[in-house]
Amino acid sequence: MVLLVVFFALLSFLPSIAPGGISSTEMHSVVESQKITTNFIGDGQVVDLPYRVLQKVSTSIFGITLYSIKLPSILIAVLTGLFLILLLNRWFKSDVAIVGSILTTLSTAFLFLAGFGAPNIMYVFWLAVILWLGSKIIGNKNTHPMLVISFAFCVAMSLYTPLLAYVALGIAFAGLTHPHMRHSLKQLKFYQLAISVLVFLGTITPLVLSCILNPSVISSLIFTDNISQYATNIATAFAPFFSFISAYDSVFLAPLFGLATVALIIIGALASIGKLFTSRNTIVSLLIIFSILTAGFNQSAAIAIVIPIAILTTAGIESIIQKWHSLFPENPYAHILGTLPVVVVVIFIIFSDLSHFIFGYHYTPVVANNFDNDISLISEHLDTGTILIVPKEHQNYDFYKLLEKNNNITVTDTAPERTNMPIASLGEPYRADDLELKQIITSPKKLNSARLYIYEKVTTEKQGS
Repeated sequence: MVLLVVFFALLSFLPSIAPGGISSTEMHSVVESQKITTNFIGDGQVVDLPYRVLQKVSTSIFGITLYSIKLPSILIAVLTGLFLILLLNRWFKSDVAIVGSILTTLSTAFLFLAGFGAPNIMYVFWLAVILWLGSKIIGNKNTHPMLVISFAFCVAMSLYTPLLAYVALGIAFAGLTHPHMRHSLKQLKFYQLAISVLVFLGTITPLVLSCILNPSVISSLIFTDNISQYATNIATAFAPFFSFISAYDSVFLAPLFGLATVALIIIGALASIGKLFTSRNTIVSLLIIFSILTAGFNQSAAIAIVIPIAILTTAGIESIIQKWHSLFPENPYAHILGTLPVVVVVIFIIFSDLSHFIFGYHYTPVVANNFDNDISLISEHLDTGTILIVPKEHQNYDFYKLLEKNNNITVTDTAPERTNMPIASLGEPYRADDLELKQIITSPKKLNSARLYIYEKVTTEKQGS
């Protein structure tokens, strides 16, 4: 619990430092969230529905701000951290599981997901929850009914996230073909299975109806990117993950996993070779394959590889500790001394990842330029009633239109001929004979640092002079 409180405090503090702004992807997510109405089924607004609803609630309560946009990801990341600890604790000793979960949740990849106001975090969240619930059910002779019902509900809810339908199909296939899983299913009571099936069907009913009414939803859930460039999509998706040479024009820093973490992953993979067909290593292998194959359909799905990397990292830590303890099986002092270097390495990895995350989004121009803090500048520098000019062709025009209600401003693509209200333009100057530039607001987040141009209406007397 203490770890979760510290983790929540850290995640609440970090978004104001790194990335320190929002990207076009996050703006698009807010726009899609605001479209959700009571007729979401008929409108086809079911893709990423759980996250979109949370984001709409957050922005409705707190307004459209840097934190309200990212708050759903922060909360989901805290829950994901909890389920990662529980999941790793099923396969490793408690102390090793906690260390492994700390390394994962404080990695650059996870910190990014936790502060990114888009549904990407849901891939890691649903996989962590489903795997933990599944591990509690399989092999348990007296499974609590709520675990089975929760498992059915979570699998059903995960179907609202693009491409996780393949995970559900994999679970169904394994349940029918794997002897161990079939045996576990047979041990469940009939009423548990019946209620679980009803819960599953009831949960996916809105999704099914929306797919019938809007067939385009099906393609959004099964594949979203240009599949004619399947191999290119995979290469592009994984390019930042282990690149130690160059950064990419992406919202992701490179590398997402440092050299020390990669070393632990390799050690964990080597240690797992002899136990390749255990349930843990089978799941790792299948999740890696899932991440790679589905990234060709939707590059966002590549981030699902965080789960198998968390398992392999923890396996690497366990292997190192076991090797050292095996050298001095009867000497407790040697065990303590052997653990100290591991602690030092873990602390080094944590501080390395944190510094890479914080400073990377400040000093890697090709990455930092994908974020801006314009909404903060608008809130701080534009008075109530200001007319904000945003070009109609601006890719995030719809997002800035949403600011009208929350910031009490008017967003338009041209300046009105007659108005006594202050006028400002976003991103580029606005040319008009009756406007006089009074102030330029700059931001360190963009290469084009001039973000807001504030004007004053020129009177007839001034124009004449």
